[in-house]
Amino acid sequence: MKKTKIIATYGPAVSSGTKVKQLVDAGVNLFRINCSHGKREDFLKAVKIIRQGTKSARFPVGILFDISGPKLRVDRFDGELPVKSGDRVTLTTDTTDLSQKKIAVNHPAIIASVKKGERLFIDDGNIVFKILKTNKTEIVIKAENNETILPGKGINLPDTKLKIPTITEKDKKDIKTAVDAKADYIALSFVRSGDDIIEAGKLIRKYGGTQWVIAKLEKREAIEDLDTIMLLADGVMVARGDLGVELPFAELPRMQKDIIRLANYHHKPVIIATQMLESMRFSPRATRAEVNDVATAVFDFVDAVMLSAETATGNYPVETVKAMTEVIEATEEVSVKGDTAVDKHLIKSEITQAIAYSVHTAQEDTDVKMIAAYTSSGFTARLISNLFPPQPVIALTSDTKVLAKLCLFRSVYPVKVSQPKTFNAMIKTINGICSKHKLAKQNEMIIIAGGVPFGIRGTTNFMMIHEIT
Repeated sequence: MKKTKIIATYGPAVSSGTKVKQLVDAGVNLFRINCSHGKREDFLKAVKIIRQGTKSARFPVGILFDISGPKLRVDRFDGELPVKSGDRVTLTTDTTDLSQKKIAVNHPAIIASVKKGERLFIDDGNIVFKILKTNKTEIVIKAENNETILPGKGINLPDTKLKIPTITEKDKKDIKTAVDAKADYIALSFVRSGDDIIEAGKLIRKYGGTQWVIAKLEKREAIEDLDTIMLLADGVMVARGDLGVELPFAELPRMQKDIIRLANYHHKPVIIATQMLESMRFSPRATRAEVNDVATAVFDFVDAVMLSAETATGNYPVETVKAMTEVIEATEEVSVKGDTAVDKHLIKSEITQAIAYSVHTAQEDTDVKMIAAYTSSGFTARLISNLFPPQPVIALTSDTKVLAKLCLFRSVYPVKVSQPKTFNAMIKTINGICSKHKLAKQNEMIIIAGGVPFGIRGTTNFMMIHEIT
């Protein structure tokens, strides 16, 4: 069983229960619904199809709603506008007039926020401009390279403090849809500060949800407030597309590793995203650079790697997942984890923490096949996961809401069970699970962590080594 999880983006290429099942069989652990494309009915239909395709899965499969955020774009005009280095272009809140090299933008805050001398990028940084003049309705920008501006392309403002809310009115509706659909995670795009995470949490609770918030790190401002965001978010995603435009590209590898280390320190799951196997949208084979990209994330002990267009619209979605699974498994076989810095002061329960470390020590000194963690909230399994055991961590819980949320965490595979009332009942349940899921054979050793009295939240207080009978 692989430890690193795979997130696949739902889309037209996999829009049937059969295709969803094929992706799960190939190694997918969570599905991402991209709220940049579609409306409430589309998202609810997607959830229905995903649940249909995952109902027979060996372990629960999670659903993540990716909220689109305030994506800044040029107008979806007809035609194209070639520009040469030195050309001047006007961006406006009015209407597009290509004959005058004037292009409308989709949000007036673009014009209101920028200052003379700042940089402006179009099309994921492929076209670089410098801002020469600004007024209330227009800005004049000068091209610094030769390219062609195409309709609807994105705008990045790496030097600008945007005067725009991170959570738009559409985002609020999509968050409500995620809550109504009983999604497990909500990923918040273009996070700039910890306040954005607080606002998202308030909205989720207002709509009656308990979803966990994943902060997508793709803005320079987010990097500047990273410690606060890491404390407040339930997890983070390194969204390398926009982040790679906002930061000098040479800084991105180091920043990725810094984010992973900080997430591990704070006991938060971390996802690596964007173009991991991009070439497999059109080819049945990945490039060597892409294979190394996935392997690097696995060597860094991330919780999950994510596929976007590769599965949503690509020609080889199932083959892509199989390739990613193959790379993950081959890399995990030779992965060696050194000491990891974690913040013990963030742990509310010293006893639970002590049990997690005892499990970690025991698995190093004993030939155990798996770790079984009874958990009411998922906390015990998450702590053990954060110590990167080579064995699968089977999280046993009776709480359905906790079940799918644990799908994201490295090594953790949740199983729904009734809370045992006696020690013998616990052993019987675990023996049955090991047999059903082929996790350990008779006479093989496993570790069990849990709490007595049984069924009481927050009572993790024992660890034992058990021989399967």
